[in-house]
Amino acid sequence: MIKVNIEKELDAPVSKVWELLENFGNLDWYPGWERIEVIGSGIGMTRRIHMTGMDPIDEILETMDPASRSFSYTIPKMPMPVSEYRASVELKSLDNGDRTLAHWRCEARPEGIPEADGQAMLEGVYADMLAKLEAAAKS
Repeated sequence: MIKVNIEKELDAPVSKVWELLENFGNLDWYPGWERIEVIGSGIGMTRRIHMTGMDPIDEILETMDPASRSFSYTIPKMPMPVSEYRASVELKSLDNGDRTLAHWRCEARPEGIPEADGQAMLEGVYADMLAKLEAAAKS
């Protein structure tokens, strides 16, 4: 089983970072998709991500806790060679809320690739996501 645990200090206010993530159906901060389709609302909702040349990717919201600035989601069918994907995100306030500690975790089962390759692939995705999240929260 692949277990990714990425922690990054973001030079952006925790309130701004959470504002971007709390609206699970909105991925304006992470470019590259063609369109987002939101199915349902609240826990159990799906954000269906449409990208050129790919089958849509469904991300299902499992938990959302504004008090702890955390949420979790699953992706039943990944466009990568992994299955049983589940991720969780938690934000912590740094410097009286002026900065953010972002903690992104996921677990997935590699499918036809070495575990180390799956680990590196997912770590790269999260590094990119956190960089884009920080840039969006700073703007």
